[in-house]
Amino acid sequence: MFEQRYRDLVAHCLSDGQEFGVALIKRGNEVGGPAEPHFIGTAATIAGYARLPDGRYLLEVEGTRRFRINSTNSNGSYPSALVSWMAEPIGNFAAARRAGDEVDRLFAAYRLRCGDGDLPVKLPVDPISRSYVVASLLRIDAHEKQELLEQESADLRLHEEAVVLRREIALLDHLRAKRV
Repeated sequence: MFEQRYRDLVAHCLSDGQEFGVALIKRGNEVGGPAEPHFIGTAATIAGYARLPDGRYLLEVEGTRRFRINSTNSNGSYPSALVSWMAEPIGNFAAARRAGDEVDRLFAAYRLRCGDGDLPVKLPVDPISRSYVVASLLRIDAHEKQELLEQESADLRLHEEAVVLRREIALLDHLRAKRV
């Protein structure tokens, strides 16, 4: 169910173009108890939406920048936090370029094995953008995506994405071989 507090948040963001924060829950849950979020999340803007007759929304959101949660507040209609914006370093440029090239090659192979190879995806050249686009398109557990988000630099994130892609490709190949 799309809770009223989230409808309020979306309405507020739509009324003045505000970003909102997204942080994965580490422990607990939002329903009936306190939830402890991971300390690193991402700001998001609403890129497109449709309001349904029952008041719910269909949303298309885009992540914009990472933040670190300094403190949380749940006194309003929806949770809020004081945050610090995080730097987006490339890290070692040569390592980022090598890892980015490998991720590009592996990502194409991964999409073929997932059945998405006929849908073209042109990855950004910029290592920071590439690392986030790939992370967003991987079909992996949210906690593993959180680990990618928390990497300190694009070169480290791309390196970890190459590790994940090799693992996922091997898993998909193994599953395909068992079906034959």
